[in-house]
Amino acid sequence: MKPRIQLPSEATDDQGAAGSRPAPTISAARRRLRRIGFRLRGVDPVTTELVRMRNARFQHCNY
Repeated sequence: MKPRIQLPSEATDDQGAAGSRPAPTISAARRRLRRIGFRLRGVDPVTTELVRMRNARFQHCNY
C-alpha cells in the first residue's frame, strides 16, 4: 500500500513503511533539550511540584 503522504527515505524501513523512530530533526531537538536540561541543576520547588501534579493528572494518578 502506497502512503498518501510521501515520507523521506530515512523515515521508512526496508519495505517503505513508516519506522518507529522519530524523524531526525525531532531526535536532534530532543537531544538538545536533554543536554540543556541536564545543565539546569536546580529547579525551584514550586515548579517541581507543579510539574509533578500536572504529570499525575495527565497519567490519571491520585496525588
